[in-house]
Amino acid sequence: MRGIGDPVSPGWPGVVGGEKLSLDDDRVSRRFPKIPSLPLSLHNAEIILASLGGARAPVEWRSGRVGSSQRVGPGRVVVNMTLQGEMKMKKIHNVVATIRGSEEPDRYVILGNHRDAWTYGAVDPNSGTSALLDIGRRFSLLLESGWRPRRTILLCSWDAEEFGMIGSTEWVEEHVLNLGASAVAYLNVDCAVQGSGFFAGATPQLDSVLVDALKLVQDPADVTLTVEETFKSQNNNIERLSRVDSDFSGFLHHAGIPSIDMYYGADYPVYHTAFDSYDWMIRNADPFFHRHVAMAGIWGLLGIILADEPVLPFDYISYAEQLQAHRDAVSKLLEGKVSVDPLSVAIQEFSLVAKEVADEAKKLKEQAYSKYDVAVAAKRRELNDRMMLAERGFLDSEGIKGKEWFKHLVYGPAAEPESKLCFFPGIADAIATNSSDGSIKHEIWRVTRAIQRASKALKGGFT
Repeated sequence: MRGIGDPVSPGWPGVVGGEKLSLDDDRVSRRFPKIPSLPLSLHNAEIILASLGGARAPVEWRSGRVGSSQRVGPGRVVVNMTLQGEMKMKKIHNVVATIRGSEEPDRYVILGNHRDAWTYGAVDPNSGTSALLDIGRRFSLLLESGWRPRRTILLCSWDAEEFGMIGSTEWVEEHVLNLGASAVAYLNVDCAVQGSGFFAGATPQLDSVLVDALKLVQDPADVTLTVEETFKSQNNNIERLSRVDSDFSGFLHHAGIPSIDMYYGADYPVYHTAFDSYDWMIRNADPFFHRHVAMAGIWGLLGIILADEPVLPFDYISYAEQLQAHRDAVSKLLEGKVSVDPLSVAIQEFSLVAKEVADEAKKLKEQAYSKYDVAVAAKRRELNDRMMLAERGFLDSEGIKGKEWFKHLVYGPAAEPESKLCFFPGIADAIATNSSDGSIKHEIWRVTRAIQRASKALKGGFT
């Protein structure tokens, strides 16, 4: 299915009793492919390919035991495919657990994982689901010991992710205003463990707090090292979240919530197959479940840090540096044909504000804190709100051309497959389609205005 979210409620929440389009509505039917597809076993595929005549297949097409005899047709074989499918409405269920904050109950740190799977789903998503359940267990023990987070923590189990992030998307659409006003961050884990090596993607202001959490967790493969040390030794970089392949998409791309996505293992061969089983997990990905324990530790610690730190540990200097790197990449791609000066000026202003905010945060952290000190508490609350809301500035009400539901102009999915950039999706699309210089310039100005909005939100006030 193309796009994300419930196809019968495009752009609004698909709640019980709400408006729903009919299945034959063009807005619904165009979301579904017109060409039926059916997976084949290797054995059956080899039989069909070996029966074809005609020209030999190009070398790069040949694979498997058929090898050099593979041809492209026509041939003497007739294949009858029987495809059974049905279009029907089905109710889905999100499960949300709330740990109410003691001092800022109206500020939310959200941890999420989806619960549905194609088949057994030992990796996707049950490795993440088990980690989320273990975090819930650990938090319950902390609560019994007297701990309560400063801010509210939500533990979310999403349904129907495999159908197009439907559960999380509908929840975001239902609560988009409250999220915009109150959400601190969204922490996503989908496939917690699919192999070796820690990987993560994040919005740049969360890079530092992610690394700090990695320093606190023992590496699952070497008890003498931390996850941060092995992550650094593998030269793994924190990725950016322009892709649309898990539940962080609605939070970041539509609602502008700072987000992190984490997983062990770059990829794995049994993805979305019946072999994604407990047996495969204990034989291949994590025989002793040490990586599961590490992921639960990283994820849970991130939740606690973001929920408990009096001053939010956001680093917008890192964001400014990343924006500058993106600007440089665009400039190189354009080869001087279109000026990127507006971007340069906006990023420079953003960088100055980021440094001012970093100095302000440092001073507030150094002040002795008591929840009864009203003046200091008010200053911290005001600064935290500015840091929390700055990400919303990158949203644009018109969205990405061709994918208007996606509002984030720095990190979001490009509409054009030929796009060479994994950031500034509007600019990337305009370049990929060989648009006029005027169109490219307009997209540059759209991003410029988004950065200016973020700067103003981070700075605060109206001057």
